[in-house]
Amino acid sequence: MSSSFLSSPLFFSLIPLLILPSFYLPVESAFPSSSSSESSILDNAVIGDPLVDCLEERVKLTFQTQKPFTGRIFVKGMVDNEKCVENYRQNSQTKVEFELANGACNMRRSRKLGPEQRGVEQSITVTEADKVVTNRFDVSMIPTTELIDTARMPLCTYTVRRGSVNGPIVTYASVGEPVFHVWQCDSDMFSMLVHNCFVDDGAGKDRKPLIDEHGCTNDPIIVSDLTYNSQANLAFTEVNVFKFADKVTTYFQCAVSTCMISEGMCSGKTPPRCGPNNRRRRTTGDAKEIENNSSLSAPFSPDDPFTMDLSAERIHVLDLDDEETGEEAEERRELLKVGKDFSTNSRLGLSTGPYVSPLSQSTICFSENIFGAALAGIGLLVFCFPLVTGLLIWRQRKMAKISWHR
Repeated sequence: MSSSFLSSPLFFSLIPLLILPSFYLPVESAFPSSSSSESSILDNAVIGDPLVDCLEERVKLTFQTQKPFTGRIFVKGMVDNEKCVENYRQNSQTKVEFELANGACNMRRSRKLGPEQRGVEQSITVTEADKVVTNRFDVSMIPTTELIDTARMPLCTYTVRRGSVNGPIVTYASVGEPVFHVWQCDSDMFSMLVHNCFVDDGAGKDRKPLIDEHGCTNDPIIVSDLTYNSQANLAFTEVNVFKFADKVTTYFQCAVSTCMISEGMCSGKTPPRCGPNNRRRRTTGDAKEIENNSSLSAPFSPDDPFTMDLSAERIHVLDLDDEETGEEAEERRELLKVGKDFSTNSRLGLSTGPYVSPLSQSTICFSENIFGAALAGIGLLVFCFPLVTGLLIWRQRKMAKISWHR
């Protein structure tokens, strides 16, 4: 006789994934000065792999060295920030720990939902006692069993695309080029709200908000209000590419909160009510009171367990007069290799050859190099043509004179 118990509750846990910039571990060993060249050889090394712990409020790096580590550790690109550098010149231990607070030193943090837990089945076998005889037994009715419907958390993405919401993902773009910012979740059971979006230059110095906590744009001239589909699991907006002054790359990040449609959790939360008639007006009242009211009226709290942080791929923004570099040329060759249509206006926005001016279809423009080469070729042709013609005439007359003497 056997019975089985199936337990399949659904637990959703919020697992923060921290993307930490690369650490540099330059070893600065203090050796006494000596005339021997061997004194400049580093005689210390890291034992095993460094261990990175993602804690609740900080990130800790731990590693072991053969000898006491007397160098320093700093976050890549942030060596000028004293909060991102730790000096171990007076260290006497071989075990070294380096900690950073979450979000410090241009740390890029991303929250993800999942993974979901699965049901566990356990079988129990009961053997009846030996030499037991019964003449009657009762069979009870089938007990009522509670059925739990479990739903997989949606996988949401944030991409910047060219041409349409289904176009190719943008990695290179020129200033002013129209692109589509697209947010999408792969489940019809959930709706979403895109909020708290910002753009930064990747160095942690310039960071500008684009969409507020209600899902409405801060500046319609830069980013217009988002358009949602009927199920509110896809949103998009068309944006003209922009960049920070004297910066090449831009990073976009948004918070996306999901809610289950069947439970009525999305009512009044998504899609957001934006636009000039419904946009929240700023007042000159007490700033603290306004902040409190804003936090109370926000559709989702910052610590909502169904909120995730999504980042789009890094975009290299080129000015109209930028020339193609080796990396961009490699990108062009890769796109041509896979057979994708590539043009200067629809792909990378690079100026590499003759193109028809958008101002006049009858005007053809050339780069300075091509124009110079063409001018040199025309000059050479003008110089060589009379010379060659004269040589041919002189040769013909000479041959005619020789024939006459004969």
